[in-house]
Amino acid sequence: MKIELLYILDCPWCVKTKELIRESLKELKIKANIEEILIDTSEKARKYHFVGSPTIRIDGRDVQEEVSKGRCLSCEEIAEHTQGATEFVKQECGCGCRIYFYKGKQYPYPPKEMIKEVIKKHM
Repeated sequence: MKIELLYILDCPWCVKTKELIRESLKELKIKANIEEILIDTSEKARKYHFVGSPTIRIDGRDVQEEVSKGRCLSCEEIAEHTQGATEFVKQECGCGCRIYFYKGKQYPYPPKEMIKEVIKKHM
């Protein structure tokens, strides 16, 4: 099983997402490596068909096929005030964070139960 975590620099939800992936794998008693892919240029975004941070793909498939983005104050601050952030990161942060929908609720990261469901489907 191939698990990829695609993210932008300083994404406030990426550390949480990585934790949730690890917890999900542990609870399901599955060993798999998590490949972390930093998306920091438009070229990388095109190469990886990046749709927003954080993104999890399992065996090349997004954990949620329908992609939505919304306003994120943390990202807007990063875009405005972080020195050294690339223009791509500033632009991506300004466009809003990826939003996940699961069982009628909205999340700024994929919830653990969603991750576990998708992992089970790929077993």
